[in-house]
Amino acid sequence: MDSWWNFFYIFLLLFSYILLCHSQVNIPLTEPKLIAVTPINSTALTVRWEFANSTYDQSDFIQIVIQFYEFYYNYGPINTSISYTFTSTNKTITNLTKNFEFVNAFYYVCLLTNSTNINVTMPLITRTCQLKRTCLRLNSSICSEVPFVIISNTYKSSNLFIINVNWLKNLPYSRNTTTVQLINNGVIGTTLSSTENDTYISQPYQFSSLQLNTNYTVNITVSYTIFNRILSDMIYYNIQTSRSSNLFYTSDSFIFMICSVFLFFSFS
Repeated sequence: MDSWWNFFYIFLLLFSYILLCHSQVNIPLTEPKLIAVTPINSTALTVRWEFANSTYDQSDFIQIVIQFYEFYYNYGPINTSISYTFTSTNKTITNLTKNFEFVNAFYYVCLLTNSTNINVTMPLITRTCQLKRTCLRLNSSICSEVPFVIISNTYKSSNLFIINVNWLKNLPYSRNTTTVQLINNGVIGTTLSSTENDTYISQPYQFSSLQLNTNYTVNITVSYTIFNRILSDMIYYNIQTSRSSNLFYTSDSFIFMICSVFLFFSFS
């Protein structure tokens, strides 16, 4: 019987230890998380973040610092850092909109958090960053998903198209990897020879053996390094293949025949 009780006590100790470890593991869930940095016009960005669910939030004090590093094409950095600090115990502030002087500029935005808990000796410190660009001046609705990458297509036919990933030069980042893939069937684009000019490095990707007159969605994922941090962004590009130029292999053949017969009887 004593051995049974000893086993029971050991089990309780192990179970308590597991619960303690689990509660410690849950502590990082109290960190505020960067949700998005969104350009809203040609000179402004909105930064949004959220706090952990109150069920998991064990923080007693949270400090948030938002840093903006401003660049302009061929002229950056303009401002080394613009910082805003929020000290929060009620966690009511969850966004910040910042207006800048320069139009259509680049911004490296970092959200730094310092969370403390009375039961934890070490504070939880995190830093999350994104690279963004404000919108075009003439049309504020045109805001690039990735600030330095422009997607275009240089060729399109009934069963083939070529997608260009144009990387803007003379900015403080380095290219890592690019994946160009069709969502429709998971096919990876074939890399062709790249070209460049004073403004862009253009990397084309070819997709062949496609269906005619079909809508395709291309998923482009770019990875890059800026200020010793690896970031990645995703772009979606829609394109439709052409209809066949050979009338006798499309539904146009029937329409063409009906029109020919109609014209024949009209002039006879």
